[in-house]
Amino acid sequence: MASASASASASETRPSRYRRLRKASDLSNVTTASPIFKRIRMGKKDTSHEDRISSLPEEILLMILDKLDTRTTVTTIILSKRWRDLPRRLPTSYNLAVDDILPPRYHRLKHLNEEAKSAYETEKNVHKLTDIYAIKARHERWMAKIRPLTAILERYGRRAMRRYVKQVNAFLLASKNVRQLRPVQKLRLQMLGRWHENIDEWTTTAIVKWGVEDFELVCDGYCLDYDLRQLDAYRNLRLERLALTNCQPVCVWSCLTVKRLTKLSLSESSYMGMVNGILANCVQLTDFRITQSRYYRANFVICAPSSKLKNLQVDRCNFGKIHLNCLPCLEIFVCRGRPTKLFYGEVPQLRLVSLDYLQTEDNDIDDESGSKRTYPPSKFFKRVPQLDCLVLQFKGPQMWIEPFVVLSEFTQLKKLFIANVPVNWDALWILLLLDATPALESLHVHIDNSSEERSAGDLCDSLDAGVRQDRYRHLKELVVAGFEGLGWQTGFVRLIMKRSPLLRRVHLLDGEVRDDEQELGALQIVPRRREWHECERAEVLDDLTAGFRWPPQIILE
Repeated sequence: MASASASASASETRPSRYRRLRKASDLSNVTTASPIFKRIRMGKKDTSHEDRISSLPEEILLMILDKLDTRTTVTTIILSKRWRDLPRRLPTSYNLAVDDILPPRYHRLKHLNEEAKSAYETEKNVHKLTDIYAIKARHERWMAKIRPLTAILERYGRRAMRRYVKQVNAFLLASKNVRQLRPVQKLRLQMLGRWHENIDEWTTTAIVKWGVEDFELVCDGYCLDYDLRQLDAYRNLRLERLALTNCQPVCVWSCLTVKRLTKLSLSESSYMGMVNGILANCVQLTDFRITQSRYYRANFVICAPSSKLKNLQVDRCNFGKIHLNCLPCLEIFVCRGRPTKLFYGEVPQLRLVSLDYLQTEDNDIDDESGSKRTYPPSKFFKRVPQLDCLVLQFKGPQMWIEPFVVLSEFTQLKKLFIANVPVNWDALWILLLLDATPALESLHVHIDNSSEERSAGDLCDSLDAGVRQDRYRHLKELVVAGFEGLGWQTGFVRLIMKRSPLLRRVHLLDGEVRDDEQELGALQIVPRRREWHECERAEVLDDLTAGFRWPPQIILE
């Protein structure tokens, strides 16, 4: 009896473990979150899966949707009627990519497969195999390595594409009411090209029913064919930009659909020549880009007198020489990849040229002489018109620019941006190029300090003796990114300062360059904060301003 009374009194004085959290009146007394093992147990009334988020106002739901990625947004819209009927803000863009479904192991195995293929090609080129039996033996060894990887990749691809087809069908093949409430302006479909049974239906639905203005189709692995002539039966299409990657158009350049395009991008196997035919039929085209084309041409010649093309980009293509014979409206030209000789014809409106050349060990041998291939800067400016802005990125493990005098002077050039200059290259070619720009007002130089160390000797000090002090009479701004205060860097800046009597601002910083997403061909400097010691900063500034009576403003960061 005594023990029973004691236990009863203890139960009255000591509350139950979850009693405090079960009462709503006691929640106001709780100031901190309870541990995970002390949290409330769900009762019978709380076990119902009530969708409380959908009861929020539309403004809050739209804010939540704007923060989600494309895959989560599409899944949410499919599963919930409340979210599906929400009006979306314009413009709306979607990126439906199969890469979001593929597991990380797929990408690792794909990388190993590509490395094995590159090793096989390199070995074949190094040994210069001509015997058919030797080539066959090496090919069989290579296939024995990648055959297990290929089987695994195909299995992952089949699984991912089954899920991808269901998601895209649920999104694109929606009812008319849903399309009216949720218009789509930009759509990107990225899929595995081997499973392309739905591509005709998806493309027609996106362009015709959804009214997509910017459509991009990416096919990985296998190239497929698509005929845009089937869209000519529809009217009032809004399509303005078309981007195809590894999707080869079939006889489409004379159809009505492409005549409305203002922007066209062809990548990999999508471009199969006929550039003049494309420009002649796409009468409204103002932006044309060719990327990673496998189509080889020794001479890439463009002659389109009636074209309205303003922007042209040739990115990592297999062209020997590029001839811009006639493009009367061209304003911006961008060329990337291995060094390619350029010839300019009737391009009177050309104002910006951006060249991004990388010379590697695979393309630095001259086929005729067998020696290292080098280029003078004049090879890239044959009959170049008067430019306003010039952007250069010449890169490579060894210097392949010949320090020759530029024959064509850029008498009206206002801005020059030289980026990714290897630290082991001589700066003489830069100085000779500057001598051809008497009207230059802004000079940006970016030094790539990740390359090999510079060889001994100071080039700038050796050139300082016979320098005309007022060579760059109009230069007002000098920006040097990647500045670390080394002796040759300080000498280079001092040399520019001595030649520029109107120079008022010198900005020295540590950073890197990236492509400007807002403007084609332009670069932007992304600064990195560098902590300069006071003594080191004072020493660098003293070296820069020594001997100057009125030095310009120097910003060192």
